[in-house]
Amino acid sequence: MTELSETPIRVYRLDEVDGDPDEPSFLGAGDDVSLVDILRDLRKRGRIDDRTRVGIMERPVDGQPGEWLVNPWA
Repeated sequence: MTELSETPIRVYRLDEVDGDPDEPSFLGAGDDVSLVDILRDLRKRGRIDDRTRVGIMERPVDGQPGEWLVNPWA
């Protein structure tokens, strides 16, 4: 498995399932090639569905903040 620090893409869920509704829950990480597979797997396992507020972040590099590619608060 790839180390989390080496994976450029992070997937989060924003909801009340895992506690604080304003704090995104980490669901998985990968690269741009595996992102579709990650999302399909999360859907298959019931971790996300059509109503899930999903966030996709490009990881922080060199101490900089990460960038939301898909903002779960939007």
